[in-house]
This record gives sequence, C-alpha cells and structure tokens, in this order.
Amino acid sequence: MKSRFHFQVILKLWPHIKEFKFRLLAGVCLIGVTTGLDLIAPILIGKAADAVVANPANVKTLMRICLGFFLVILFKAMSEMGQAFTIQTTGLLITQRLRLRVFERIVRFPMAYFDEHSSGRLITRVINDVRSLSELFTASMSVLALDVMVIIGTVIAMLILDWKLASLILLTFPCVVWAIVYFGEKLSEAYREARSKLSEINSFLGENVAAMATIHRLGAQEARKQTFEGIVGHHQQALMKSIHAYAQVQPWANVLNGIAMATLLGVGGTWVIQGKVKVGILVAFLAYIRNLFQPIRDLVEKYNVVLSALVSAERVAHVFDEEIEEETVGLNPQINRPCGIKFQEVSFTYRTREERALDDISFEVPPGKTMAIVGATGSGKSTIARLLLRFYEPTHGKILLGDISLDCWTRSTLRKHVGFIPQDVYLFEGSVRDNLMLANSELTDAYLIEQCKKAQVWDFIEKRGGLDLMIDEGGHNLSLGEKQLLSFARILVLDPEVLVMDEATASLDNASEARLMVAIRELLKGRTALIIAHRLSTIESCDRVIVLEKGLLKEQGTIPELRNQRGLFDKFYQLYQEGPAC
Repeated sequence: MKSRFHFQVILKLWPHIKEFKFRLLAGVCLIGVTTGLDLIAPILIGKAADAVVANPANVKTLMRICLGFFLVILFKAMSEMGQAFTIQTTGLLITQRLRLRVFERIVRFPMAYFDEHSSGRLITRVINDVRSLSELFTASMSVLALDVMVIIGTVIAMLILDWKLASLILLTFPCVVWAIVYFGEKLSEAYREARSKLSEINSFLGENVAAMATIHRLGAQEARKQTFEGIVGHHQQALMKSIHAYAQVQPWANVLNGIAMATLLGVGGTWVIQGKVKVGILVAFLAYIRNLFQPIRDLVEKYNVVLSALVSAERVAHVFDEEIEEETVGLNPQINRPCGIKFQEVSFTYRTREERALDDISFEVPPGKTMAIVGATGSGKSTIARLLLRFYEPTHGKILLGDISLDCWTRSTLRKHVGFIPQDVYLFEGSVRDNLMLANSELTDAYLIEQCKKAQVWDFIEKRGGLDLMIDEGGHNLSLGEKQLLSFARILVLDPEVLVMDEATASLDNASEARLMVAIRELLKGRTALIIAHRLSTIESCDRVIVLEKGLLKEQGTIPELRNQRGLFDKFYQLYQEGPAC
C-alpha cells in the first residue's frame, strides 16, 4: 500500500522533471553496461581457476584470461565515470528545477494559505525536502538501479551456471526481503515524523530570529531557549526511532550472507570433491555471492536515504496539491480615473473561524473621494482591504470597482489598479532601485526619482547614494518614517487608480509626521482611497468615515454628521485626540 503510494507520489512529480528523461535514460543505460561488465568478471575468474586446475603449465591461456579480465575492469571504470557524471549533473539540474517549480507554486498560493501555515514549513519544503528528494535522482538512483540490475543479473548468471547450486543460495532471499520490508516500514514512519519536527524547528527559528528585538526587550531569551529545546528534543526522539530500526537491518543482511557462504562452501565443496561441479563454477559462485549480497548491503545503506527522500517527495508533492489562485480569463476592462468603490451586502468568514469577519456590509466610496475605516482591533477593517485586493473572495455579496464586479479582472491585473500599503512595511534586501522596480523592470531612473520626490523621500536617499542606496533585509538600516515614505514611492511608481492604506500606528517625530502627511496628500491626488486610519489628522483629511464593530457596519457619514450622533465614532474620535489608537 505504502509502496503504491510512494509510486503515485513519484508519478505526480514526474511532469516537473520529465524534460530530463533522456539524461536519466542515458544514466540507466550506463548502469546497465556497468552491470553487464560486473557479471562477466566472475566468469573469467572461474575460467582462470579451471585453466590452472586442468593444465598448470598452460600460461598462455591464463594470460589471455587475465588480459580479458583487465579490459573488463578498465571498461567498467570508464562506464562508472560516465554514469557518475551523467547522474550527478542530472540530479543537480532536477534539484534546481524542482526548487524553481516549488517556489513558482508557492507564490501562487492564496493568502489564506499563508494565514493558516507557518513560513518555516514552506522553507523546509523548498530547501531541505527538495535537497533530500534530489537523492533519488543522484547517488541513490545510481546505487539502487545498479544494485537491482546486479542482483537480477547475478541470479540469472548463477542459474545458468548451475541451477541446483543457485537454488540453495536463493533460499535465503525471502528472509532478506522480509527484513528490508519490515524494518523499512518502521524507518518510513520515523522519517515522516522527523521531517515534520524539522519543519517545526525551521518555523520556530524563522519566527524567533525575526522577533529577536522583541525577545530581548521582554527578557524572554531563557523561555524561548527552553521552548526550542523541547522542539529539538522531539526531533531527536524521531531520529532515534529511525536509528533503532536502521541498526537492526544491517546485521540481518550479514547473517544471511554468512549462511549463504557456508551453504556454498559446504554443499558446493562436497560436489566438487564428488566431481559433480567444476572448481571454476565454485570459484565463480563465491564471487557471485559477493555480487549478490554487496548490493543488498548497499540497498540497506541507502534504504534510509531513499525512505527519507520518499517522505520528502510526499511533502513536495503536497505543495503541488495545494489550491492556487487560478487566473480565470477576465475581461480586464479599463478603469476610468477616478472610479468609485461599492460593497454590496458583503459577508465573509475565514476558514479557521466560525464567526463572520464581515456581516452584510454595504457602503460606497464616490470617485476621487477618500473614506476612512475606523474600528477596534478585530472589527473587520483589514478584511475589507483583503477582499478589495481579492486576497479572499466574499462569502456573500458583491464588490464593484467603477460599477464593474471585481470578478471581471484577473487578480494580477486588478492589483495593478489597486495599490495597497500595509501597516507593516516590508522592504527587500537590495538597492532602492530594486525595491521600486519590483513590478516593472523597465522604468527609467528619472521616473523613479520623480516619484521619490513626490513621496518626500528623495532628500535623504540622494544624500546616501541615491537609487543605488543598499537596503538591509526588512529595511532595518532605515528609520520607520523613511520606510513608510519609501513604501509610498513604491506605490506612486505603480500609479494605481485606487489606493488602500492600512496606516501605521507608530508615533513619529514632528518633522517625519509632516513629511508623511504631505506624501499622503500626494498619494491621494486623483485617486479613490480607503484608509484604515489610526491618526486623527488622517481621519480629518478623509471625505467620509465608516465605523465597524465586530464585523458590522455601525455608522457611516462625514465627520460632522458622525460627531453629532454622539455614537461609537464620537468615542473613537476622543481616543484619537489622545494619539494613535486601534
């Protein structure tokens, strides 16, 4: 059952590696040549023994056999060189291709996947699992194919030489197969558990390295260390299970090898004395037993690697099983600038929750106007932004952009029209130019500089190297205000018709705050905008406000209208006067 499942997994991955089939075939053919030459050597050794026994003075015949033996070994060495080069290079190409295909798949996962799964598990699949899987197409594949061919070829050669003697030797084989299958199932189970625990380690490390500043601020180093020790301990326990199972397989193979050798020497030697079998056949059989059981030892040695690779293959295959954002053929109509936004009776529920994140929400943002979204944490503010960007699809209701349903655009096209600035700005490691040209590599430096000036960020960039200024991963060498302004420039470069902004809650100094407000005004020019607002100054710059509470739209209107109602917004307004909130 498990073998069939592993075979299905390999078949599932085959479309991603089938372009290398001729290289793999060449490797297998070279393995076949190596195997054939390996099987000829014992026959020559046997003939040499017979020649010596029959006529000790016949040196000429013996020399011819020795020359033939040397040529066999020479050609075998050449075949092994070609085999190793072909298979190793093919394995490298397959590894690179699979990593690319896995990453291509991951970037097409819906946002819901990243909300529900840790990044560490994905990193494990791209790096560790693909590397382990590559063993199937490099060392493991060559060893397995060679060993299987040698075993089959040796059995056939032994049966041809003397089927009675061969039958005695082969009586030990069922025990070998049983040992490999029995302990193999235990190994497979242990490796699957170990891989799962390794994902937890990667996830924990990724999360904690990213949050190291927070850990230090809270003095939580010891607590985090103890948690990590527990995770590593579970991984070690899983590996110990695999070691325990693996340690029992090799002795079984050695015992069975000894039984076969003793049987051959006892029975075969007796038959030689009785004249039933030639000495050369007995000598050849002794060499063939080595040929027979050495591959079995190799199979045992590689069995744990192969099982680990098959477990990795399952996990890599799961990446291709995951649902992706399918790009339906959209009409991709032109959007007039400015255009309005409409939410019509929109409801939405996250897959991991029972309660609705949004419940029958309806509102409209007129073309060119700005609407602030206000509400406590968990009220549904960010969900509105995610639905507008089609990170998620509404459970019920419709969302319109310029009186056209969002379904009419492909997601990639829609996101070119709707710019999004998240609360936590992420900048990629590289130059300022690299970060500004993420979505379009053909933009000119002059255009990039113009947008940086509009975003109030060019002054400090120019002093530190201009567009060639190198940014650390996450933008850690920039201040919070500089990162926010650079994120504004990145959106201005795209020139979207609609803007969605989740305003940062962190406080800035007066100079940075002033720059930020100027940049926001530039962003809003000629655009329809939805702003998840956390500053009073931002709210007051908006044309209308909607107030959310637990997924329900409680109030909407202009600021004076909502203040006069003395309702929920008025309470938030008073909180905002004291500083950023919610």
